[in-house]
Parts: sequence; C-alpha cells; structure tokens
Amino acid sequence: MSKQNSIITNRPESTQDQKSIYNKKGKLKESFYTKEMIKLQIELLKLQNWVKNTSKKIVIIMEGRDGAGKGGTIKALSEHLNPRGCRIVALQKPTEVEKSQWYFMRYISTLPSGGEIVFFDRSWYNRAGVEKVMGFCTQEEYKQFIYQVSNLEQMLISSGIILFKYFLNVNQDEQKRRIKNRKTDPLKMWKLSPIDSKSLQLWDEYSEVFEKMFSRTHTPYAPWIIVDSNDKKLARINIARDILSKIDYEGKNPTKVCLLADPNIIHPYSQNGY
Repeated sequence: MSKQNSIITNRPESTQDQKSIYNKKGKLKESFYTKEMIKLQIELLKLQNWVKNTSKKIVIIMEGRDGAGKGGTIKALSEHLNPRGCRIVALQKPTEVEKSQWYFMRYISTLPSGGEIVFFDRSWYNRAGVEKVMGFCTQEEYKQFIYQVSNLEQMLISSGIILFKYFLNVNQDEQKRRIKNRKTDPLKMWKLSPIDSKSLQLWDEYSEVFEKMFSRTHTPYAPWIIVDSNDKKLARINIARDILSKIDYEGKNPTKVCLLADPNIIHPYSQNGY
C-alpha cells in the first residue's frame, strides 16, 4: 500500500481527496497536518489527565539519526500539555563527576514521578550510537551498557513506568539537506554541532552500530519502534497515533480521531532491515 493511500484508508473519511492531503512533492500539506495534529493533541491532553489522575508514569524516548526531527516531534507532541506534568530531558555532555559515576545514574535522576510524562530527546542510548561511533566510550563501557540496559528497562517497567522507544530514520540525501539547512537558517543554527557535520561522512558506521543496538536491545517488553521521518509531519502524526493507540486512557474516542498508525511509516524493528 502506498503512503498516499494508507493515510486515507486508515482514516474514517476514507474518500477524502488525496490532493487535499499531499502537495505536489508528495509531502503532507500544512493545512491537513494542522487539523489532524490538533485532534491528536486533544487526545494527548486526555492521556495526560489520565496519567495525573492515576499517578501513572510514562517515558517516551526519541532516538534517531542526526537531523531526523527528534526535537521537533517532541515539541509537537508536548506543545499543549500541562508543563507541570510534562518534562523534556535533553542532557548536555556529562561532567567529569558524572563520567566517574555509574553510566545510567544521571538519567535515572530525571525519570518521572507519579503523574508525569517525560520525553527524552536522546537518552541512555547515546552510548550505543554517537559515543560508540565517535570513540567517546571504551569498548568495555559499551559492552557493559549492552549487558545492563535491557535489564534496567525491565526494572523500570516492573516499577510501573510505561516505556516507549522510537527511532526516527531518514535517508542519506534528506539528512544532508536538513543539516545543510541548519548552516544557513539563523533560526536553526543553534541545532548544528560539530558531530552533525561528521555524521554525514559516517553514514555506514552509524548504520552498523544502530543495527547492533536494535538487535541487542529490542525486547518484547521494550521494543524499538522505527519511524520513517523523511516527512516530518507524517512522522509526528503517526507517533502520536501509536502512543495513543497503546494506552486505554479515560475519554478515548477512536471513532472521532484516527488512532491507527500507518505501518508503512511506523513499525517494530525487524532484523530483515530497520
């Protein structure tokens, strides 16, 4: 099923004209995106109210290639949530003291209390991605991470945390275009780092470590969900749908809002190729 067909077929208004949804380049139109996102943001508020009333704890990890749209996705999902019950964690590089501590300690201190939703703009999986490729950790530190992380996530889930792990993926040409845009757009220059530029020359190396990360940390209780983020707006809509579809929160109304994510855009990791 094509991308153009699937988003309509999965929606109640399945006869809607494709021209009103996609532009000439095949990207989601701003008008459709805005209308659909508002519906999903209302549902996300219902989810947050349920989290608060039941003292639940949700962790949403956003990982992905440089330029894949992690920060923008988090912004779209959290834009209208009550900041008293929603936090975004985007840690700086570790201090010398933090380097001497157990690797997971600084992340554990940011986990949600009862009634909170926490988004991680990159997470402990830095060790299996950028740190591994750039040589910021030793081979022994990497091995310890791989050995410990799934056990840690199982403990988090056993303690009552609802955990989502999303990996936003883009093709090589799209990554180049977005990083190049950061160099010239004054509103996006702050996003650019030396690592971003280096990542363009290390595409294959990142592909290799990501495949190892998925194969070793994709578990039945904490699966990796792979997201095609070449169209950022389409990715955001489908991540919101996926989150909402997996939790039975109070006031959920799938008859008025499509909560069925497009499997051509978002799907669990498969060893046949992520």
